Amino acid sequence: MAMTTTETLGFLEGLLQYLTVNQGTLAAKGLTVTNWITELETQRDTAVAKNTQQEGLKAQLRTLTHETETALTTVYNNGSTKLDAIIGVLGKTTEEGKQAARLRSDIRRTPADPPVVPPTPNP
Repeated sequence: MAMTTTETLGFLEGLLQYLTVNQGTLAAKGLTVTNWITELETQRDTAVAKNTQQEGLKAQLRTLTHETETALTTVYNNGSTKLDAIIGVLGKTTEEGKQAARLRSDIRRTPADPPVVPPTPNP
């Protein structure tokens, strides 16, 4: 099971504290952990830096998403207003007006379902 960033860093901090406090006991049993501590601290620092960078990019993405949605809404509303003017000038009941109106209505219209072909019977 994968751990969250907080869980991973919490585990690592606990491990580093344990290794530091018990370094002498472990050395007496033949296990030197000095290099382990250095390695884990370096890896922790890299992970924290990458996570900080990632969180900053997430914040930028949220801001950019909002700005994009605003820009798309603005351009759609502007274009739709202009299309309404065109339809008004042409007349909504004229063929030209209906054709112009379809520019907007066809955007989400799903194509008609293809006709269902009955299966060929096996003799």
